[in-house]
Amino acid sequence: MDQKQLSYFIAVAKYRNFSRAAQDFYLTQPAISHQIKMLEKELDTELFVRNTRKVTLTDSGELFLEDAKIILDAMEHAKQKVTLAKEQPSVLRISHLSAPTHQFLPDAVNQFHIRYPHVKIKLIRQDALQISESAARQDADIYFSMMPDLQQIASLDVKKIQSDSFCLVTRKDHPALQKMILDYDKLASEPFLVFHPEHARYMNQRIMELCAQIGFHPRITEQFDLYENLLQAIEAGTGISILPYRSRSYMHANNLAFTLLDGSNDTLNLAIAWKHKITNPAVPLFLEVFREYMQEHPEHF
Repeated sequence: MDQKQLSYFIAVAKYRNFSRAAQDFYLTQPAISHQIKMLEKELDTELFVRNTRKVTLTDSGELFLEDAKIILDAMEHAKQKVTLAKEQPSVLRISHLSAPTHQFLPDAVNQFHIRYPHVKIKLIRQDALQISESAARQDADIYFSMMPDLQQIASLDVKKIQSDSFCLVTRKDHPALQKMILDYDKLASEPFLVFHPEHARYMNQRIMELCAQIGFHPRITEQFDLYENLLQAIEAGTGISILPYRSRSYMHANNLAFTLLDGSNDTLNLAIAWKHKITNPAVPLFLEVFREYMQEHPEHF
């Protein structure tokens, strides 16, 4: 059996008609029928029931159809690898949020680089607004950002990779941590630090909704564009904030305390996205490596 025979078989199964399938490949009906018969002979089973009115799959044909699709996909994937290896080094552009991805993205990209060293990888650190604008212009190949932001771009396929809870972020020596239960009335009088709403609209919206849910009315005093600047300001004692719980593993979190909020089940979803119509052959290769990485490192996801 070869790739052409599998393609012919899938086409006949799709149209339930030999003549219509033959048109897709610019062949005559007898030619495609001959190829199917050769395939049936090799498999030692009939794949179709043929009569004057219609063509239907046999039970064996139904079973083989799923395998044939898998085999064709695998063959196409193998061709992409060979083609990519023969071509001049291609570029894979990855646009990403810094804080939510710092635990896994460098390692995942390194694994991809080891497997495909001829692909040049360009990591583009952006905020949520910049990623949305970049995705709308199709500037990059892969995007890591907040799931609702990516879902607004119609040209993207989006897959959730991580969920996170919210927590109160303060200095470790903050007086509020000396009690078993957080006193939100007292905390409401303190300076509250947030991301700039234009650059992290969805994040801020979720935080404000959560504050309303727990009866906390923050006094916002300062806005930040960069995650590390916000964390450094909290560490410097200039205010407090509510952030994703995974922030505790960020590089600037040494002197900070991360306290899960009482009774909050709110989550924040991080996603990976790529264009519906893939034109860069390195994209499916990266997606494969990343799926494997997620399976090998469930602690990050």
